[in-house]
Amino acid sequence: MLQSQEQINEINRQKEIKELEIQAENDPDTLVVQLPEGREALIGDSADDFVNGYKSATDFIRGRLNHYDGDLNQLANEMGYSGIAPKSDHFDFVLDLSNYGNDLLELINDSYQSELLTDYLR
Repeated sequence: MLQSQEQINEINRQKEIKELEIQAENDPDTLVVQLPEGREALIGDSADDFVNGYKSATDFIRGRLNHYDGDLNQLANEMGYSGIAPKSDHFDFVLDLSNYGNDLLELINDSYQSELLTDYLR
């Protein structure tokens, strides 16, 4: 029996949800980050198994920078450092990169809408 595209999409969606549930169970600290283009990214120890997943905050920042072909200004704008009042400017972005240092995950949480995968799946 042939399945309609709608049925195939639903099967794929259910499979993806199951994979995300397994990820949440295995790594409850996995973070879901809302990206400006309406997609989500995952950051977690084994999240790089997913299409838009990253093992660490550093990998995520590097991935977003690659998305912008290395344009740090565009990444700064995406993260809310547009320089348009009351937002910080690009220099503040560079300072925050340095100041957050080893806790880039906190910078990501402060710059993007994000939540734990376990909360996202509820």
